[in-house]
Amino acid sequence: MEKEIKLLATDLDGTLFHPKRRKKLIATKNVKFIDRFIADGNKVVLVSGRSPRFAQKVIDKLGHDVDVIGMNGAYTISSGKVINEHFLDFPIEKMLFDLKSLFPVLGTMLISRNYPLLINVPPVGRFIENFYRFYYWTLGNYAEDYQFSNEEFLEEIQSGQVYKLMIFFGISKRGIKIASNANRYLREHYKDQFEASWTGGFIEITPAGVSKANGIEKYIAANDIKRSNVYVVGDSGNDISMFHAFYDNSFCMKHAHKKVRKYAKTIIRRFHHLEKHI
Repeated sequence: MEKEIKLLATDLDGTLFHPKRRKKLIATKNVKFIDRFIADGNKVVLVSGRSPRFAQKVIDKLGHDVDVIGMNGAYTISSGKVINEHFLDFPIEKMLFDLKSLFPVLGTMLISRNYPLLINVPPVGRFIENFYRFYYWTLGNYAEDYQFSNEEFLEEIQSGQVYKLMIFFGISKRGIKIASNANRYLREHYKDQFEASWTGGFIEITPAGVSKANGIEKYIAANDIKRSNVYVVGDSGNDISMFHAFYDNSFCMKHAHKKVRKYAKTIIRRFHHLEKHI
């Protein structure tokens, strides 16, 4: 009897990238586990909010031509080509105006077909801009290629080719709480216009109907993989849709917020600990 293929759908930040290795990008034990998993005839797909350019960096580090479901499902990379693209299609400027009138937004970012990361800062944002520069410097190899331009940001949100918006409220407990409240507001007032998910001090906004779970559903249909053979692992709010859809084989990192952990069936401390489960 032919062996059934297992699919491991993994988040990156906080999951495959945990614990952080700023020079190597991925811990050696995690890479070796993936090597063994693929060598056994299985597949890995990266399911992330990252840009296509950054996803390619991860593929190169793994040394395997794995596929990618990126921008939380807004695009798919299969056999090295970007396919199944979905872009934001709603009045972005109005939504941002409404949000900024109610909550203290410290910056907005976008990832699009043209920009791995384009950052817009408030008019009095010189301090904020310096904070971003320092923050991305601390990320080392984990940082996306970024640039600042309020003018280009405005042009890009009007281009119709934006995969994802990210809205930043701060890294303090207060900022994280504000982000959670702002995310709740968006879900209530813009319910059918886009998908909003909360991760720490950020809100991520992706096209309506787009989620990591939906991206995986389409992927397994195209690749003839059984749902029962799909294993999902993550650590943040945008991974909850995966936990819901594939609950029996869902894994959440122990360091995740308790509001995220409660949706997964199994809690693991390290990514490579998956080996004993799958």
